[in-house]
Amino acid sequence: MFKIIIMALLIFIGMVGYDSITDKAQPTTPVQQEQQKISKHEKSAAMALFTSLLPPKEEWPSPVHKFYLAFNMDEVIDPIRQNPNWTSLDAMSRDIPQALIAIEDHAFYNHGAIAVEGILRATLANINAGEVVQGGSTLTQQFVKNVFLSHEQSMERKIEEAVLSLMLEDNYSKDEILELYLNTTYFGAGSTGIRQASRTYFGKAPSALTLAEAAVIASLPYAPTSLNPLENPEGCKKRQLLVLAAMHKYGMINQGQLAEAKAEKIRLTNGTVM
Repeated sequence: MFKIIIMALLIFIGMVGYDSITDKAQPTTPVQQEQQKISKHEKSAAMALFTSLLPPKEEWPSPVHKFYLAFNMDEVIDPIRQNPNWTSLDAMSRDIPQALIAIEDHAFYNHGAIAVEGILRATLANINAGEVVQGGSTLTQQFVKNVFLSHEQSMERKIEEAVLSLMLEDNYSKDEILELYLNTTYFGAGSTGIRQASRTYFGKAPSALTLAEAAVIASLPYAPTSLNPLENPEGCKKRQLLVLAAMHKYGMINQGQLAEAKAEKIRLTNGTVM
């Protein structure tokens, strides 16, 4: 226990102390941009020296490792962005992120990493519906849970999730987090990320999806295995209608678009028509 405390204190003092002398202002001129690059190289060198004084990462207790990740998220996120299947928001149908936000976290752009109001609202909605129709976690929390943490239900994991979510939003924009979410989430049928999911279910690129198809994709993070439309088109259709209704409720689509999307016959890659 003493060793863990000492390691945690060393990491905290080293990272916070170094960050406190680092200029975090956004570069506005070429000179400032070049200075930022130099600063990043200096930080990497300092971090390498600092971690060399500690035991190997494999020997770090889980809380200490998560604490380190909170200050070095780029070590995990940069490789994700280099994946050949990476798809930017600009390269996908705008209906995809909108559908996801509508059903999973409609106030995503208006709240912080953790939304207490959302948790309470989701609880009431689920009680009124007699089933789980809304989740309480923000998209930021869901991304953190999927990428940085296990799905263990414990107080320790909840604290780690909160800390990592706050740090993520401190270092990445909402658009960046949404993009990361869509490229790392499991959508069922062996498909991780929006590009694989679009190909698996519709045989299309994400940019070619219709509103109705985007609503199918947004249905899946809730229960990717049980709602897989290739195996459970009826269950997925029910969730898709909830997505479309949420998009209409929050002003993302009008009544005409809603009616058209609900009536669209969706053909899946296995020949099933939803």
